[in-house]
Amino acid sequence: MKSSRIRKKLEEAADYLDHPRVFAELVLGQLLWDKQDEILQSVAKHPRTAVKACHASGKTFLAAVLILWWLFRHTETIVVTTAPTWLQVKRVLWGELQRLISQAHADIPKPGATLLRFGPGRFAIGLSTNEGVRLQGFHSKHVLVLLDEAPGVLPEIYEAVEGIRAGGDVRMLALGNPAISSGPFYEAFTSQREGWSLHTIGAFDTPNFKGITLKDLLDLPEEELAKNPYPYLTSRRWVKEKYHEWGPGHPLWESRVMGNFPAQSVDALISLSWLEQAKYREGGEDGCFHAGIDVGGPGGSETVLCVRNGHRIVLLKAWSDPDTWGKVIAALMPFKDRLQTVNVDSVGIGDGMAKHLADYCFPVRAINVGERSDEPEKFVNLKGQNYWGLRMRFEAGNISGLTDEKTIAQLVGIRYSHNSRGLIEIESKNEARKRGVKSPDRAEAVMLAFADVQISEYRIRFPRPW
Repeated sequence: MKSSRIRKKLEEAADYLDHPRVFAELVLGQLLWDKQDEILQSVAKHPRTAVKACHASGKTFLAAVLILWWLFRHTETIVVTTAPTWLQVKRVLWGELQRLISQAHADIPKPGATLLRFGPGRFAIGLSTNEGVRLQGFHSKHVLVLLDEAPGVLPEIYEAVEGIRAGGDVRMLALGNPAISSGPFYEAFTSQREGWSLHTIGAFDTPNFKGITLKDLLDLPEEELAKNPYPYLTSRRWVKEKYHEWGPGHPLWESRVMGNFPAQSVDALISLSWLEQAKYREGGEDGCFHAGIDVGGPGGSETVLCVRNGHRIVLLKAWSDPDTWGKVIAALMPFKDRLQTVNVDSVGIGDGMAKHLADYCFPVRAINVGERSDEPEKFVNLKGQNYWGLRMRFEAGNISGLTDEKTIAQLVGIRYSHNSRGLIEIESKNEARKRGVKSPDRAEAVMLAFADVQISEYRIRFPRPW
């Protein structure tokens, strides 16, 4: 009965396949808002479309709708989707696609994990690859290539797509959060604008902010902050929180909230682009484990543990309560036999943590970052030396597994300068507080985990048998 009603509606709307908004409502039972309809129409009209979007902008939902619309619209077609990692392909985009199909008003073939087949020569497939050669061979009368989390997709993949575009009716959609200010996605909005249809979705472009400006948002009462007509999209409360946490001009405010590529401060130590690339990057393990611990004090700071395996961060845990000795021990125990160093910030109460870990036979190195650098002709102190080393690792692409958003926010806020003698100096915590920046405890733990300084292992006072 349901199928016959749907069929009758489709017959009444004979041109529904030319209108993605009508298709989404009649076939999928989903409502599109203006910006989403605009982007789908762009894919229908232009060879290449790029969308930079804020967090929770509905871009994955949009991509899933596009896949189904394209398959319904063409009888001889191939859809190829890819993303930087297999997890992003299988669970994110294809998970959303499976959800849409399960709720659709029309009968749609049941998809596999990353394959949806309508018939011979009419299918969609999801691939995760860093080799452009794997995208070769996908040729049809109509082809759609969809790049999800496009800033993290390697240039080789974009080049392979250009090879596909050499013949037939080929459309390309690249969408993602604009945090990496380099690579093909960035160039689509800058030096290679010609030939692209470009779109931006900022938080204030979404339906939850219809008629609401930033000034209006800051004045909204509590009950109005909780009202979000589209609960899966960027919420009013989240944007207000991020305004107070980051504020306009902060790189994360620009990319995560406004959907813009950030214009980073010239004195920023680590580029947001490098940090985002470390999020997408895979591998880097070499079996050599090192840890860094920043011990929190009073005033809301955190005690943070970072463990790395080679270049890859494998654990980052933070505790805000004052009694963390036992928790740090418990978190470190699975790595105990493989740890080569545990670097602890020994300033103030950190000295107690260092001694406690040494009692339990951990290879502790107590580091006072305020002490003289191993390279006094370059750095004011060890803090400058260690942070500069971290910067060089990020720039060279020698860090992976950085997925914690708070850590990224802290690292992108670290600033440096050259003093009167030309030595590199990291902004002090007191100076950072004047800018409204909280203690960068998570950034410090990452810095300590990657610190490479000439300090002897801490003396073990009372070895305890295990």
